[in-house]
Amino acid sequence: MPFTEIAEALRGRLFLSSMMSWCDGPFCASRAEGCAMVQLGAFVILPDRAERDWRYPDPDHETLVAAMKGQFDTCRRQSARRVGAENVPVICANVFPCTEADLANSASAFFEAGGDIYELNAHGGIGNDRQRGTGRMLFIPEHTPKLMRWARALVDAGGPIIIKGRGGVIGDFSDHVRQFEQLGVHAFHINVRGEGAGAQDLALLETIRRATGMFLLASGYVTDAAGAKRLFDAGADCVGIAEAAVDDPGIFVKCGG
Repeated sequence: MPFTEIAEALRGRLFLSSMMSWCDGPFCASRAEGCAMVQLGAFVILPDRAERDWRYPDPDHETLVAAMKGQFDTCRRQSARRVGAENVPVICANVFPCTEADLANSASAFFEAGGDIYELNAHGGIGNDRQRGTGRMLFIPEHTPKLMRWARALVDAGGPIIIKGRGGVIGDFSDHVRQFEQLGVHAFHINVRGEGAGAQDLALLETIRRATGMFLLASGYVTDAAGAKRLFDAGADCVGIAEAAVDDPGIFVKCGG
């Protein structure tokens, strides 16, 4: 699906933002009502991990394709039963690669498995991220050149791409998003969790909106329609709900989805 069609489907709508340990295919399908996009994952690509499950798939290419395809097909099939085939959400996967080889392999596997839009996890943390330059550490100055190489590689993979960041890692994302836009990245996703419990950093989102014309997704502390509206008003094109969806499958409808 070209990104122009994805953007049309997502603009002004709500999506399920990925959550480690929760967002497998069946869970995402159970939140399909009122939801424009579901983000499966995070899928963490760790070649040297002994134990495997859906969150930590085997990075062997064919095995990874099969694992992702199984999750995507399950989500689409169960979503169609719940909301009808015409209302199945866009399928995104949040992926946490640890090397450039993992990045290339996971992007190729994702699109081969039939995913709609790949999201690079540059907001979370797994182990020694500062040393290897992964997760949210990709945004700090010493690793920014690597982040841009990764962004270029993802654009070259040929499918729709989101890069996700999180408030509090750096003070200003403006230079990053301008570079992403120049490289051809399709969308940027910012988690706007502020320093205070439950606080949304709206100023951060507004600054990013002024810096880029890219499609902009935002999530963080959205628990009701008012929280979603604040993010739309601050410049988001599409707003994500995460933890609040765990105990309330109907939250997307309640929030206007």
